[in-house]
Amino acid sequence: MMATASTRRPDRGMACAQCGEKMIAPEWSEYEDARHIRNLWSCTKCGCVFETEALVPADAEAINDDYAIKTFFPSLLVA
Repeated sequence: MMATASTRRPDRGMACAQCGEKMIAPEWSEYEDARHIRNLWSCTKCGCVFETEALVPADAEAINDDYAIKTFFPSLLVA
């Protein structure tokens, strides 16, 4: 497995470090602390596996808006 710098496209997702194929989501994400996130990517086109690291800015604010949370994360409970 190789580590590489993030090559994010502006329209979301990640480009494969080897073939450039667009990937939508990482295989897994590891939150090392409140600011540091590590993602493992796996390309279905060429099989390349690589990690990226993201650093959340220190001045970032958490979203505590109930309306936004309910809109983007609706309840999955079905009665």
